[in-house]
Amino acid sequence: MLLYQEIRQYLFALIAEHSELKKLPSERELLEKFNSTRITVREALTRLEAEGIIYRQNRKGWFICPPRLKWDPVKKVNFYQLAQEQHFTPLTQLVSFETTAASEVINDAFELGSPGEFHKICRVRSLDERPVMVEEIYCLASQFDDLQHKPLEGSITTIFEQDYGVNVTHERSSLIVTAIPDDKAELLNVNKGALCLKIIRQRFNQLDKLIDYNLEYWVHSTIEIEVDSK
Repeated sequence: MLLYQEIRQYLFALIAEHSELKKLPSERELLEKFNSTRITVREALTRLEAEGIIYRQNRKGWFICPPRLKWDPVKKVNFYQLAQEQHFTPLTQLVSFETTAASEVINDAFELGSPGEFHKICRVRSLDERPVMVEEIYCLASQFDDLQHKPLEGSITTIFEQDYGVNVTHERSSLIVTAIPDDKAELLNVNKGALCLKIIRQRFNQLDKLIDYNLEYWVHSTIEIEVDSK
């Protein structure tokens, strides 16, 4: 057994035997315990991270992953409701707001004949103070005037309904496993190039007109897809 595998096995057993454990020994402690190099210790840790067992917080160390948020893409439910039903404390942080052009893919999704002007909202979603997802929301600037002055750290759906009379009645989601973009990795405190679950979510009104186009980048160890076909 290679040394990084031995370290990985030790940490895996430590987690299994101590259910109350929240944080792993420091990298320095592991270096000394196994008379190893930092590269070897980091290899063991990143293997466990890739398996969704542990996660890293910058300047704080390595922690055991809590239970995942369970999400059924068939059901229409907002982030706060879903998190609270599963006993998480949700939080949303607004990162940026800009009015700009969008990609050809997004223009085509809105069925625009020429490039449109969009509001682009970037937010970080957290569960129990741990960043778990970065989202980019695109909606037509002409449809949502003065959106930048609304409370964008709350429910966008509620703002659409109460301030603009626009109701989201259904949505379509595509799920892709991919590498997380570098700028999103920094916001989520994960390694650049780490795997993530990318969800492309399109939300529609009762006339089947697209209301907003969302790109979500989830830390892979924080979400579990659970589909009920009843």
